[in-house]
Formats: sequence, structure tokens, C-alpha cells
Amino acid sequence: MTLAAFCSSQPLTLGVELELQLVSTHDFDLAPQAEDLLRELRKHTGAWDVKPEITRSMIEIGTSIQREHGPLLAELHDLRRQLSGAARKLNIGIAGGGTHPYQHWSAQQIFPTERFRYISELYGYLAKQFTVFGQHVHIGCENGDTALWLLHALSRYVPHFIALSASSPFVQGVDTGFDSARLNSVFAFPLSGRAPFVPGWDEFNAYFDKMTSTGVVESMKDFYWDIRPKPEFGTIELRVCDTP
Repeated sequence: MTLAAFCSSQPLTLGVELELQLVSTHDFDLAPQAEDLLRELRKHTGAWDVKPEITRSMIEIGTSIQREHGPLLAELHDLRRQLSGAARKLNIGIAGGGTHPYQHWSAQQIFPTERFRYISELYGYLAKQFTVFGQHVHIGCENGDTALWLLHALSRYVPHFIALSASSPFVQGVDTGFDSARLNSVFAFPLSGRAPFVPGWDEFNAYFDKMTSTGVVESMKDFYWDIRPKPEFGTIELRVCDTP
């Protein structure tokens, strides 16, 4: 598979994705009701998007493209209102936080899509351990070269973004001693961590071709880097933040 051409975006536009927990209102453990909630939200109003995530106890929401902080925040508030209303009909709750404090990964169920089945077959139990919840921020870039420049420039601030957003100290009922234990689950994947230093989009194309030839990479989704380019959106995607 060849790398998609980089779609030009208006520089410094913003989009936010949030991975959210679905919890039972009885015991507040994770509830595998993503399909039910997505069915309730099919006719939601607004330009935002909602879709499944890798296990059935989580969903991902994505805002529309925004140019200022105020309208972005207003859209997130509207999104929260509609999500909460749909969840109440199903008697479930929606929560933030980078990890659920006491769920057990072995109890999770892979959401039935071709992509998630592929990840489960490729990475085994790591797929279920990936029931963690991140906040991803997309930043618009005018071309691939600019995107890679911004990616590398922001890499030095990754620790700051982690510190500002950390909200996952507990895993399977244990205080991990990490403020952001979610990242330990992400780092278990072999294509995680910092993106390699590639200065230009032509060089990145060559790197992508080399990686796809190994059979481990099929698309940009197979890279779990702290920051990665998203050529189909014309953005870079900051991925280290816990969901608030």
C-alpha cells in the first residue's frame, strides 16, 4: 500500500478526538455497550463524529475542524450534552480519565470490525490491554514538509503535554506510581514512541514504503507514535495526552 498524498489544510486549525469510557451505573465497571450507544447517536445534531474503538466498552468522538478555541470548546460542550442524554436512555455513564481504575483487560471484548480484528490477531492480548483512553489533538498543516517540521518541533514538548493531561494513576485496582499509566499500555506496541527523524515528505514516503514491505505496517494507523502525520486529514496528530 502506498502512502496517501498529503492533503493541504489551513495552517493551525484544530480538531480534537476523545476516547471515552462507557461504565455501568450499577458498579461503575466498564460496560460493553458501545453498539447500543452508537445506535442511539445515529441522528445526533452537530458536525462532530462518533465511532467505535477497539473494545466494546469505549467510543471515540471527534470534533469538526475549528479555527478558534471558543467554538471548539462550545462544540465539545454540545457533544457532551448529547452523549450524556443518549447514555441515560441506556442506563450507562460516560467517563473520562486515561485508564479505568479497576477494569480487567481479560474481560474486554474486541469491537467487531475488520480493522480491530486485524489488530487483535496481530498483537494478541495487547489489543485488549489497549482499553485505555487518550485525547488526540490534530493541527492543520499546509503540506507534508511543514507537517514533519512541526512534528519534530513539538516532540521536545511531549513531556509537558503528558504532565498537563495526566489522569491515569490506577490500573486494575492498583496505584501504579505513574500519573499517566495509560502510556505504558501504548508503549507495549512495537511501533510506539517517538517518530523517526525524517526531514521531508519525500523521505517519509520512502520510509513508509520500507515499513510496509515488512508486512507489519499497512497504513498510518499502524504507527502509535507520540505525534504522527495524518496525510488524509492534512494534519499532525498529538497522541500522548490522557483523556481529561
